[in-house]
Amino acid sequence: MLEYSSSDSFARVRESAFWLRAMEQALKQYGVSLGSSSQLAPWITLPVGQPQFVDQALCSHGWSEALKVSEDPHFALRMHRVFVPTPFATLALAAAASEHIEAALTLLTRFFSLFSIQLKLMCEPDDEGIALTLRPIGSPHQQHVEAVIGYLARYFNRLDLDDLGLVRKLQLVRADEDPEGQRRLFSRNTVEFGDDYRLVLDRRLMHKPLATSSPFILPRLIETLEAMQAVLPSHALSEQVKRRIHLLLGSGDISAERVAAPLNISPRHLRRKLSQEGTSYEQLADDVRREAALRMISDGQLSLTSIAYELGFLDPSSFTRAFRRWTNMSPTAYRRELNRSDENP
Repeated sequence: MLEYSSSDSFARVRESAFWLRAMEQALKQYGVSLGSSSQLAPWITLPVGQPQFVDQALCSHGWSEALKVSEDPHFALRMHRVFVPTPFATLALAAAASEHIEAALTLLTRFFSLFSIQLKLMCEPDDEGIALTLRPIGSPHQQHVEAVIGYLARYFNRLDLDDLGLVRKLQLVRADEDPEGQRRLFSRNTVEFGDDYRLVLDRRLMHKPLATSSPFILPRLIETLEAMQAVLPSHALSEQVKRRIHLLLGSGDISAERVAAPLNISPRHLRRKLSQEGTSYEQLADDVRREAALRMISDGQLSLTSIAYELGFLDPSSFTRAFRRWTNMSPTAYRRELNRSDENP
C-alpha cells in the first residue's frame, strides 16, 4: 500500500522563507549571523505572519553564507540538534498522532511540501525495507538536502520509542573528506554513502501501533496542515486545482466554478489549461476523491456512509461504484483487507 510521493513544486522553484530564519537560529551556536548579507538580512528579520517564499537561488545563497560564516562543513547535518522549524514540528506532531508507523509515513509524505518545496519525498519498498528518498526539484543546495535528511532521521529515531531499530540505514552523499565526522553525527544509525540521500525503515514495524497516537487530535492537525498546504505556490495548475478540491471536499460543491474563482480564471480557461497539462478537471476531482477515500478508510475513524458524504457523493451506492472502479473491490472489502493486514503484519 506504500505507493505515494510528495507533490512537485513549480518551474521557477522557490522555498519557504522559514529556512533562512532556521539557518540564522542555528548559527547562533557559532556566534555568527547571516545579517551581514544585504540580500539575506531583510528575510531573517521578517515578522511571523503570512507565508513568505524566496527564490531557490536566494535560499541557496543563504546556505552558502551559513557554510562560510560557520566554517563547519557539517553545519546543515547538525541543524536538527539545535533548532526545529515550526512547520516541521507541526508536521511531525500530526504524524506522531497517527495510528501506526505506516500511517505516520503516509501523512508525512502527503504534507512534505510544507517542510521543503525544493524536494520530493519518495517512499517505496526495496530489498532492505521501506526506502524514503529525497529527490531534488530544480537545483537545491546540498546543505539544504542534508538538513532535511537530518530532520527526518531525528523524527524517525524519536518515533522509535522502544528502540527496535526502525531506521535500518541512513544514506548520505559524501560531500567532504570527513566521512567519519558525518557518521558520528548519527551514531544511533548505520550510515552509508551513495548517490542520493535516503532513509531505509524496517518494513516489519510499519503496522506497529504508536504510543503517541491520538484519534481526537489528529483530524484537527490534518485540517491545519491542509490549510497550510493550500497557500503553497505551485507551477502546475493541476496541483493548485487538487489542493482547492481537497479544501472543498465535504462542502457538497466541488464544481469547476468554485475552484476557478480564487484562481482568477474562468472555468472554461481552467479546463483549457488543464488540457494542456494532459489532464481534465473531472480526472483531478476523481483522483482527489480516490486519494481521500483510501486515506479515510485507512484511518478507520468514519463509517463508510459518512465517508461517502464527506467526499461529496449523493449516496453511498454512488461511492461504492466509484470505489470499485478505483480498486476493483468494494469499500467494505477494502476495509476488511486492511483490518486483516493490521492483525497479521
